[in-house]
Amino acid sequence: MTTPTPHPDLRERRRLATRAEIEQVALDLFARHGSERTTVDDIAAAAGVSPRTFFRYFATKEDAALGANRAFDAALTERLEERVGSPASLSDLEDCIADVLTTLSAAAGAIERMLRVRCLVIEDAGLRGALLRLDAEQTAAFFARVAAATGAATVDLRTRVLAEVLGAGLRAALDDWAARRERGEDADLVATYRGTCRALRDVTGG
Repeated sequence: MTTPTPHPDLRERRRLATRAEIEQVALDLFARHGSERTTVDDIAAAAGVSPRTFFRYFATKEDAALGANRAFDAALTERLEERVGSPASLSDLEDCIADVLTTLSAAAGAIERMLRVRCLVIEDAGLRGALLRLDAEQTAAFFARVAAATGAATVDLRTRVLAEVLGAGLRAALDDWAARRERGEDADLVATYRGTCRALRDVTGG
């Protein structure tokens, strides 16, 4: 049985609100001017904080735009850790991802920020590079978490294939969802991800 997460106190709520505001401002400025022509000072001024405060939350200006992506990774880490001790199948791991996407969809602004990042990286090389670096940083840890959740003693070939399949499915779902939203469709991220999982089964015959 999972212990309920306590509600954050006032200080924590303010911290989260400040972080979300900086993230939103960074995305707004990147959309208008591009990440290359936007400075930390620009973001801090628009968010109403000092550059020093900005660096309490984020290491770089690009990192400020990727907060929702990091929140997704943190939530997925927690969800996968709950599976340790009860070996998970591919379907179980897909359910973990869908659960996290559902939770983030209910959080104010998180999914919309992920959407904006997927759209911006198409044109913004600086932000695209930062997202690729973040993915690379998280890959080894993700492999280890998948190994633990499936009961593998090490990150073996099967674990790597399983993790790559999960990653490819999620990226395909995010890109398809972002493209559909850009076309004005009322696309649901969780439904899009579930559809991607079904497409994966069709392709692999699984």
